[in-house]
Amino acid sequence: MAERLPVIGVGALLVLAFLAMPAWRGVPQATFESEAIGTAAFNASLDAMVARFRVGETEDGLPIVRPPPGDVYLAAERWHFRPVLELEAGQSYRLHVASEDILHGMVLDGHEALLVPGRAVLLTLTPAGPGSMSLVCSEYCGLEHNKMRSAITVLGKE
Repeated sequence: MAERLPVIGVGALLVLAFLAMPAWRGVPQATFESEAIGTAAFNASLDAMVARFRVGETEDGLPIVRPPPGDVYLAAERWHFRPVLELEAGQSYRLHVASEDILHGMVLDGHEALLVPGRAVLLTLTPAGPGSMSLVCSEYCGLEHNKMRSAITVLGKE
């Protein structure tokens, strides 16, 4: 029994380390709703939103979209978030975020969610004032993972 104590102790430390890991990362673990989605249906909703509310294009060729309050769609795919969103301060948006290809993470303005293919994360968002909300991928998704970052621009009330 005495020779098993170090093994049991190391095992207990590993379990504790695994349970405390989100706290080590320093990112709040927000609770988001999620729903099962079909990729084709999600892409149809996203493409319709982009076609209707597109206002420009970034240097990387990603569309800039300024949707009205309500449902807004955002896709995570290697190695970017699509489209680039411009939202209005004080308005309420229901953000639907889904992975198009592999497992991604999303840290939006300090809150983290896991993006699993076949599921959409739902988040109600009411930006308080003009500025920018950072958006980064928090799960390693390939060689250019470190470049997978964007921002949601929040415009003042018109």
